Amino acid sequence: MEMNQRAERLLQALGGADNLTQLVYCASRVRVQLRDDNLLDKKSVAEVEGVNAVVSVDKPHKTEYQLVIGPGKAKTFYQEIIAAGGLERLAADR
Repeated sequence: MEMNQRAERLLQALGGADNLTQLVYCASRVRVQLRDDNLLDKKSVAEVEGVNAVVSVDKPHKTEYQLVIGPGKAKTFYQEIIAAGGLERLAADR
């Protein structure tokens, strides 16, 4: 699957680019917070090539979804999502 297609498919499963309120990455995961958790299709996210698992972590005011990508791959995945969704507003502090 082409990188752009993968990112677009992932964005659709997350409820669209406008549904993302936070997007960050660490060594092996891309961490996402959503405006509306009901728009999330967790099964479809897990089926996107390169996503090994989806972990839900309850935070004080919101649930954070961690896409387990694997060591050394999360930054590239994150950059694909930013580019495909026009989400530079979420990348401003990176």
